[in-house]
Amino acid sequence: MKASDLFVKALENEGVEYVFGIPGEENLDVLESLRKSSIKLILTRHEQGAGFMAATYGRLTGKVGVCMATLGPGATNLVTPAAYANLGGMPMLMITGQKPIKTSKQGLFQIVDIVQMMKPLTKYSKQVVDAKNIASMVRKSFKVAQEERPGAVHIELPEDIAEEDVEMDLFEVIHNEYPLAKPSVIKEALEMIQKAKHPLLLVGAGANRTHIGNSLKNFVDSSGIPFFMTQMGKGVIDESHPNYLGTAALSSNDYIHCAIDRSDLIINVC
Repeated sequence: MKASDLFVKALENEGVEYVFGIPGEENLDVLESLRKSSIKLILTRHEQGAGFMAATYGRLTGKVGVCMATLGPGATNLVTPAAYANLGGMPMLMITGQKPIKTSKQGLFQIVDIVQMMKPLTKYSKQVVDAKNIASMVRKSFKVAQEERPGAVHIELPEDIAEEDVEMDLFEVIHNEYPLAKPSVIKEALEMIQKAKHPLLLVGAGANRTHIGNSLKNFVDSSGIPFFMTQMGKGVIDESHPNYLGTAALSSNDYIHCAIDRSDLIINVC
């Protein structure tokens, strides 16, 4: 089969339902493979919008959001969403195109080293140089994007590699197992909470995960502990809750920071 078909089959194997992006000459093979797949392409007006949609999808579902762009200026438009996803702990895969890497008639036209550009902003950034590596690279990308702490990953698929013939070869998807605290540690934390006279709960970006909001709300309801948020933690618990103090920022001497100064225990979920 064609390498782009294998790439899309690997995405299907990971349970991908949507890809957000914009067509371009260098990703036409992938687009055609998507057309024949069960994955729905969500066409956006701008690559940055595609990246933010994929990152937000990852934030809300816990699954890896996928976005796509062509080379050069199309790929550089994903820089801000990459930083957004990585800083916010949102699992996201960015797929970018590239000119043929074996032979090219266009010289350096629009060629930017996107792989190196993305490395400081992602957990993993690689170019596919051999179609035989596609299945393993996709599996690794999803694993890295979802394991603690979740974030952005990037794969560059050059035009000539996407056209190559390759045998069907997919890897079994093994979902991450998250570590659990030892009973002794949980007991120690419980004792600290029970002894505290002025405890506070801090809700940060790390709490923006599926189902955590309900658990934290139940904890606040049952314990009566007041809570506040960082800017990236907003929305995890409804701000209309009577125990909500506000959002911590760079300001000082406001009532939130006065509460922090007087607290004898801060429980961080961030």
